[in-house]
Amino acid sequence: MGAGNVQVLKKTFQSLSPFCDEIVYGDLLIFPEDRKVVEGYKKDFDIRMIHFPFNYIFHNGFASTLNQLAAVAKNDIVVYMNTSEVIEQNFKLPDVLTDRYNCWYFDHATDRHHWYRIYNRHEMEWSGMIHEELVPKEGFDHRPYHKPVFRMMDLEKDMDHALKARVFNDVKEIVYFTNYGKLVDSPELRGATNPGWWKFATDEYESMQFRLRQKGTRLTAFQEGSYGMYWNAIHSDPEFEIEVFASNQGIEFQGDPKFLGKDEQNNSDQTVQARDTGE
Repeated sequence: MGAGNVQVLKKTFQSLSPFCDEIVYGDLLIFPEDRKVVEGYKKDFDIRMIHFPFNYIFHNGFASTLNQLAAVAKNDIVVYMNTSEVIEQNFKLPDVLTDRYNCWYFDHATDRHHWYRIYNRHEMEWSGMIHEELVPKEGFDHRPYHKPVFRMMDLEKDMDHALKARVFNDVKEIVYFTNYGKLVDSPELRGATNPGWWKFATDEYESMQFRLRQKGTRLTAFQEGSYGMYWNAIHSDPEFEIEVFASNQGIEFQGDPKFLGKDEQNNSDQTVQARDTGE
């Protein structure tokens, strides 16, 4: 699923195409011209586009979106990859996709986190408003495979259009900060989200709420589901022109010079991993 970055998205599609015979893409795209680009990729890939309201994750969280996409897949085994993620090394993926297991993970060259994002959609599902995790469905057990099935690397996001990059960062803040807030305000919605993220959300709660309040009409547009209101605010809100999107351990923003080198080794020893889950 994605809100933009459709140029690097093609590289993600290309990387998966030797192993996946179908791509189910969650369309939360902000720019209409980006939708035309993704539609054009259908000549090279078997893509099924599922359209969501632009504020769907804002209200419903990441797990709900991923579960809806998995529900319409034609295969039992599915893999969730973010925009810009590609396969760096193949570990003979098909050889271990047996009924003995119902979820598998991939790794990263320097980040020690295990991304369990390959799974049997009939037996496993996503849980959590943000930084969601896989859990067994009712009546099924958890049977993870114990080795990585491939290695992932993350490419740079699209930076050819300055306005788009700023909009994507703005949308990310609105969606992420809102769902982090839900971890604090509504503990019953936490699901399988790692407790480390609850602590992060609690520690950063006041600063994130302050940032949200500063967004004014842009936040209201997401609350009310008014796409036109959001665009009017982007072009008329003087605060948008001067906002600074500074990455930290919890959120990486598009185009931030601190992360252009992807120096993830510095973060690999942290309890809470700083990888994004819904761009």
